[in-house]
Amino acid sequence: MSTKHEDDCLLKAGDDEPIFVLRSTDVLAPDIVDEWATRLGICARSLPLAAQDRAHAKIAEARDLADAMRVWQAEHGAKVPD
Repeated sequence: MSTKHEDDCLLKAGDDEPIFVLRSTDVLAPDIVDEWATRLGICARSLPLAAQDRAHAKIAEARDLADAMRVWQAEHGAKVPD
């Protein structure tokens, strides 16, 4: 999990690369992250073993993030995004 001050993924994005950010304030964010992890798991089945290992690590990271978002929402609330 990362925050806006330490996100390697955002630093990797190209200057003109479109990105999509989900915040914990978004009521849908945890479920969307879980769905992304599920779909990555489906895609990973057709990858070479080394790539599958990387995908499974990403899936675990995403599931942990979704859980952290739910904890954050329980403490701070969530809403439909602006």
